Amino acid sequence: MTQTRIFAAFAAAFALCAWNALAAAATLTIVAGDQRRTFSQSQLLSRSDVRTLSIADSVYQRRFTRFEAIPIADLFKGLSIPRSAVIQCNGTDGFSAILGRARLFGTDPAASQAFLAIEDPKHPWPHLAGGTTSAGPFYLVWTNPRASAIGSEEWPYKIASFHVLPDARSVFPKIYPAADAPRNVQRGFRSFQKNCSACHTMNGEGGGSVGPDLNLPMNPTRYFAPAALVRFIRDPSSVRHWPRMTMHGFSAAAIPDPELADLIAYLRYMNGHRNRP
Repeated sequence: MTQTRIFAAFAAAFALCAWNALAAAATLTIVAGDQRRTFSQSQLLSRSDVRTLSIADSVYQRRFTRFEAIPIADLFKGLSIPRSAVIQCNGTDGFSAILGRARLFGTDPAASQAFLAIEDPKHPWPHLAGGTTSAGPFYLVWTNPRASAIGSEEWPYKIASFHVLPDARSVFPKIYPAADAPRNVQRGFRSFQKNCSACHTMNGEGGGSVGPDLNLPMNPTRYFAPAALVRFIRDPSSVRHWPRMTMHGFSAAAIPDPELADLIAYLRYMNGHRNRP
């Protein structure tokens, strides 16, 4: 074997070992005030509350359905969490979903239930469609998602940490419309929280960093004609292409037409309330 081949073989073996070490070292952090918990994949997979779930509505759809998972509420037991708190789920890809305490920790058997799926480094999940990585190492999944109308943005994957925020308004005040804003604007804000805030900030506030801010330096209602904005939200690639495009469209099933009208009303309202952080 030539020196070049020996070096190539050594480099490949080293890269494989490094990848395995990195996968095995993946950890999840939970922060609630001055309380902090950190779990490794192996620690979570060895817990007694791990169960095997069949999830058909994940990002993998029916291509991959078997997950080892823990009820989300179990991971937060013993932590002091205010009733008004929201939970910020931060991903390594810049995705940052914010979910209400009641929604995430709900125990109603007729409602959707949240679980943390843990990828086993020894048996990695498939790559995401069109990608080179999986949804791991940690993925928020739901059983019976239709019962609570769980949206596509409420399935964060590649999770690195959970942060308990006392309440979203005190942390991100500049994303909120005024209390006397029209009802359709208030409804549109709730749609923004559910469908947009995981990727986009508003007035420089919020946790998402996948997409651009939706008010600074310019609101999309200023540079999109009304019909074009609707089309862009429904199917971004039908309006424009850009490198590393990650935004997916929202069908009428995900955001019904009346809700989309409310969402655009909120964006139009915030155009008049640009406020740098």
